Amino acid sequence: DLNKLGNLRKHQLGYVMQTGGLLPYLNVRENLTLSRRLLGMYDDGSIDDLAKDLGIHRHMAKLPVQLSTGERQRVAIGRALAHRPSIVIADEPTASLDPIAAKNIMALFMELVEAMNVTVIVASHAWRHVQQLGLRRLALSTSAWDSGDGSIAETIVTG
Repeated sequence: DLNKLGNLRKHQLGYVMQTGGLLPYLNVRENLTLSRRLLGMYDDGSIDDLAKDLGIHRHMAKLPVQLSTGERQRVAIGRALAHRPSIVIADEPTASLDPIAAKNIMALFMELVEAMNVTVIVASHAWRHVQQLGLRRLALSTSAWDSGDGSIAETIVTG
């Protein structure tokens, strides 16, 4: 049932996009509270606590364009965690950051998911950095077959 799947996804999953994916017309507070508001969750003060943990509390009234790349990525991580999901999927969460900022943000991310008891799945080409965080590696490869008309007939994922 698609409704059950949709409900499961919106309640149990958080997602960190490679580019942050923040809504440019919402300020930091509004971006952080978006998933909670969509789920009808009230503001219990956890957004302010999360913003403090992420070091972005002083930026709550700013728009994404007014933030550094690292600050935007921390907001994206906060938005993924704000509704307390069971699983967070992070797609190349530090790809646009310099190595030092990437290491610091990933360490902070791992501290938060551990404290919140959240499972995290990280897609990354920078395995060396991910491995330093103690995450288990699952290498996947895909192959696809062209159906002859330019569309993909089948995709196989192996790991």
